[in-house]
Amino acid sequence: MAMMQASGGPSPGQTCVLILIFTVLLQALCVAVTYLYFTNELKQMQIKYSKSGIACFLKEDDSDWDPNDEESMNSPCWQVKWQLRQFVRKAPRMKKHWARK
Repeated sequence: MAMMQASGGPSPGQTCVLILIFTVLLQALCVAVTYLYFTNELKQMQIKYSKSGIACFLKEDDSDWDPNDEESMNSPCWQVKWQLRQFVRKAPRMKKHWARK
């Protein structure tokens, strides 16, 4: 006696292909949602950092700097001012160096 398959249902091969397609689509959706989430977070961080850097130069951030306070040392405003101060200190030496060449 030969076994006969019901003609109404999908074959096991078709079921496997459908599961594979569903899995790939689900992964693509997860990657897209993750990409959008992290892109938005990065954009918000960039906006926040640029505003804090601009606030330093516009004197909107007049917080005092205490070298013993770790929180004020990690302030983006202090970091921007420190980098600018270092650049200004090196500028006269660089000018002399360029004049020699």
